[in-house]
Amino acid sequence: MRALLIATGKTISPFHEPPGLAAYQARTVGVVVREALERRGLTIVELGPDDVVTASNEPTVVLADHCFVSEKALGDFLGAAFDVVGPDVSARLALAKTPSVAFTLPLSSATTEAFDADGPGAKPIVTGRLQRHEAAASERVAYDCFFMHAVVGDTSASALLANLRQTSKRVVVVKGELAIPLRLPTLGDGQQNIQLLPITSTLVAHVEHWVHILWLNQAGFGARWLEIARTNKAWAVFTLLRAAPWRFTSITHAFVRKGKNVRIHPSAWVEASVLGDDVVIGAGASVRNSIIGNGVVVGDHATVLASTLGDRVAVTPRTFVVSSVAYEDAVLSNYKLQVSVIGRGASLSTWAGFIDAKLQGTIDVAHEGRMQSTGRNFLGSCLGHGGHVGAKVLILPGREIPNGTLITMRDDELIRTIPEQLVAGVAHVRDNGTLVPLLTSTASTTTAR
Repeated sequence: MRALLIATGKTISPFHEPPGLAAYQARTVGVVVREALERRGLTIVELGPDDVVTASNEPTVVLADHCFVSEKALGDFLGAAFDVVGPDVSARLALAKTPSVAFTLPLSSATTEAFDADGPGAKPIVTGRLQRHEAAASERVAYDCFFMHAVVGDTSASALLANLRQTSKRVVVVKGELAIPLRLPTLGDGQQNIQLLPITSTLVAHVEHWVHILWLNQAGFGARWLEIARTNKAWAVFTLLRAAPWRFTSITHAFVRKGKNVRIHPSAWVEASVLGDDVVIGAGASVRNSIIGNGVVVGDHATVLASTLGDRVAVTPRTFVVSSVAYEDAVLSNYKLQVSVIGRGASLSTWAGFIDAKLQGTIDVAHEGRMQSTGRNFLGSCLGHGGHVGAKVLILPGREIPNGTLITMRDDELIRTIPEQLVAGVAHVRDNGTLVPLLTSTASTTTAR
């Protein structure tokens, strides 16, 4: 079999890169999707949107480059689609709209539809705790992943995608998932603002915006651990036995997957995380529920929680990083970074402030030439590749900062002149770039009023 991986020409702002280069679990979306295709024995053929598709009589997977599909989802889809496709029938991957699907759905081009009355596009009949969300679903979501019996030539790749979206029979893939309720900041009744964090290995999403990079990494943490357990059964069983007596904290502390030459200070705390090669974690640092790339340095007393850090990211001492994604070679040194995306080689100074919550209403982001709602009120911002945000800069939620941008504090906040004669023991304040006694500044302000 072969797989046609079709470039759509879409790029993700502010990075100006195709979706395949989006960061995912300290790798990239493109790398993970290619690995999934190759493990299923498919030969990958890459096409541009205007390239002509050659005719073929062999079964073919067609995948748009913005469509992320996990290996488990791909395998289950192919298994179900084989019974559906024929000479004139193609299949399109669909999932019941459950928390894991809804998590990455805002701003997505994936199609939300009603279930068919019967057949492969109908609502699955499932039982069991892991399927309870699927049993309660009222809609399905169709993605740009297709399976064909044969491909007719003499058409462009983009035209093939457009035709498949319209004509393919939907195949709803059965999946299991858990959903962990997280209470988010709110003004008023906190019970009304609950975010469900999904855990499933059947993960599919359209990656078309920087918020999708953030959400896919958050949803993909559970998928990564399920993949590790599935492909390393002996290690998983041994680790579980070693965690006895089985308490939640002992299990999470035991399940740490470490690469080569990892150095963890005895006073650091690491749990439920995947560490790449040559990782250094300093004294008093805390790394929990995170994916850490090769060569990452986490400084003394820093905290990394529920985040993904690419290769060679530096987290300076006492930095606090939560539910964020950093591309390779980024430097994180601010007091608190939450639900944000930091580009390749970008950096944040201490006290660079990414405001990450809107207590009333939802946060809008720029998408396709206009502001659109994310449906979230807890979201930071995105810093492009090579950008830098200095101290005392505050960024409102949902903003994207272009590649290479340098943002500093206001010039009038700088003290440019230090008078030669400063009275000892007298408090001084900034006034027009110089220092003046506090009483003098207060008097001048009063006079001006």
